[in-house]
Amino acid sequence: MGRLKLTSPGLLLILAIALAGGIFLLDVFYLRPYVDGHEESAFKEQAARAEQAASQGLRLEQANLLTAARAWSQSPPVRALLKGPSQKTFADFCRQTLELSMVDAAWLVDESGNVVGVWHGERGGGEKGIESLRQQVVTVVQAVRDANSVEPVGLLRLDNSVAMFARQPFHFSNRDGAKPAGFLWVCRMLDVNELTRISSGIAQGLILVSSPTGPPQRRWLSGEETLVVAWPAKDILGRQLGYFRCALSVGHIHRQTVASRRMVLIILSLSVGLVLLVILGTHILIAGPVVRLLRRLQDLERGDGSAEELGRNLHGEPLVLARRLESAFDRLATMSRTDPLTGLSNRRYFEEVLECFYHQARRYNRPLSVILMDVDFFKAVNDAGGHPAGDELLKNVAGAIENACRKADLPGRFGGDEFAILLPETSAADAGAVAERIRAAVAASAVQVKGTHVNVTASVGVADLNSGEIDSPSAMVDLADRALYTAKELGRNRVVQAHELTGVDWKSDAQSGNADAMCRKLAGLDTQFKDLFIRAIEEIVETLERRDPFMADHARKVRRYAELIAQEMGLPERLIQRLRVAAMLHDIGMVAMPDSILLCKEKLSAEQLEVMRRHPLIGVRMLEGMEFLEQEIPAVRYHHERYDGKGYPEGIAGATIPLTARVLQVADSFDAMISPRAFRDPKPRDEALDELHRGAGSQFDPAVVEAFQAVAERLGEDLLRLPDTSRSLASDLATVKG
Repeated sequence: MGRLKLTSPGLLLILAIALAGGIFLLDVFYLRPYVDGHEESAFKEQAARAEQAASQGLRLEQANLLTAARAWSQSPPVRALLKGPSQKTFADFCRQTLELSMVDAAWLVDESGNVVGVWHGERGGGEKGIESLRQQVVTVVQAVRDANSVEPVGLLRLDNSVAMFARQPFHFSNRDGAKPAGFLWVCRMLDVNELTRISSGIAQGLILVSSPTGPPQRRWLSGEETLVVAWPAKDILGRQLGYFRCALSVGHIHRQTVASRRMVLIILSLSVGLVLLVILGTHILIAGPVVRLLRRLQDLERGDGSAEELGRNLHGEPLVLARRLESAFDRLATMSRTDPLTGLSNRRYFEEVLECFYHQARRYNRPLSVILMDVDFFKAVNDAGGHPAGDELLKNVAGAIENACRKADLPGRFGGDEFAILLPETSAADAGAVAERIRAAVAASAVQVKGTHVNVTASVGVADLNSGEIDSPSAMVDLADRALYTAKELGRNRVVQAHELTGVDWKSDAQSGNADAMCRKLAGLDTQFKDLFIRAIEEIVETLERRDPFMADHARKVRRYAELIAQEMGLPERLIQRLRVAAMLHDIGMVAMPDSILLCKEKLSAEQLEVMRRHPLIGVRMLEGMEFLEQEIPAVRYHHERYDGKGYPEGIAGATIPLTARVLQVADSFDAMISPRAFRDPKPRDEALDELHRGAGSQFDPAVVEAFQAVAERLGEDLLRLPDTSRSLASDLATVKG
């Protein structure tokens, strides 16, 4: 059983349960007690307001009754009754005056405390009721006198009922001043109707409960909608009459507190739900897709999956990010298999595809061919026009290759100026046709160098699976490479098939393990390479002479003059031989000069002259890297420097200019003056010698000029004799390096 894995929805569920439990505990231990406490406070406040309002209503009624009693005590009939009272006259007065004022009973008391008149309304019960009231009044008056109570208003217990009374004293004026004459007592029974009227708008039914012990508690709750409030009722003497009780409608308080608590719980629940929803939404919309995207990137880094699956089941910003990553991966994949300059496949991708097609062709016995191509004299063009011209040439060649190839072919750049084409399902004959088409297309293309269009050529080698003993893709490429270099040996600008190759069996020698044989082979290769290079240089010189008829035999003439000067100066034979080789190579950089400069029939412009002055450096770049020419290269580089430092390409002067370059300069200048050019006629021999004499010490080394003039005087007209053409550059090099 696998290990339990906690997912994001599981975490959210646990978090939701924990938050719900937290809300429940908060409600039980804090919210419910807090709300109940506020509800209790609201009940207390409501009960206090009800008690205060009811008491205030009673006091207001007592005040009104006292005010009425005062008014009645001032009336003449009441004063007359006190002078000669009688029960009948007092009753008549009360019926006429007090009955309309909702007074239920009244009585007169003289100054001695004797009750002199009693009256009660219709609720009294006739004469028997009056007598009963008189007996109660006597008891009340006596109790008030004994207690010395002076309260003008209060409550009284009359029989089994409670009355609200008001007491108003009378005073008579005589010689001794005012003296009390008695009291007028009026009362109103506190029955249900009276209490309802008093408590109207205050509570639901104010009642007076006769109980000697009073209320068991000040307030209590009956149900959830009614609050029963009770407070004690005492008479004028402070005796317990019972208690007042009223019922208040408090359902709104209970509902409000319950609603408040419920609202808090709802708000908390909604807040928690909103937080969970935000977390869940963030997870669904952002976090989850981002996590999935990161996992897919990790899988992609481990080699699992593909870049096309990054955006699967994603949405929103993660999907946009995934699309950008897919685009970036596509660009990186394209960059990883594409040469940035030419847009062709690079070497690594070419070899990967070749590996796949090679094994497929071997397994199913299908044809497969490879073409290797190298641009002829690319270094010369690159040196003459700089890297921009070289890059432009490579782009043109790549375009020509793409146009000549088929859709199923895979062209690629191996590096530098070397290109390769993979041709699946193609035999050697068909591959040769494609190679010839590519060679012709390259030969027809041109690149602009310093304002001049230069045509280039290419050497091509073709190999297929049947060309030889091929046991790997690299062996197939090596075989095509051998065919390519054979094409260069045969004169360049041609196609060579690998099955046409003859010569040493390289594989057998490599497997022999004989060290001496390998050393001899390497020595032979070095000799072969030097011979190939020398033949190429001679071909370049011949090509230059064919381009410019005025340059015919120029290199050989300079070689002869330089040799004569060196012999006259007594230089070592080895240095003379090096000078002969340098003389043959000194103008090799002219091969990169356009015809508009080389064959110009007018004096060169400043721009053309600047281009022309680059030919020594171009020649040096063509020769550098050949270690066996390291002694000759300085002469080629500096043969246009002046003795006074005003020459080119570096402007060095005097003895800092190599001696071979100073000798070569005099020989080159003399032959240039006596040879015809497109823009001028040749100078006579003596005039050229005079020109050398005038330039001694400024343009030329005086010692070299003196030696050449001595040779000219000794040889006379034989000085201009054509040089020996039987001596080749190869023989000179063999002499120097032997």
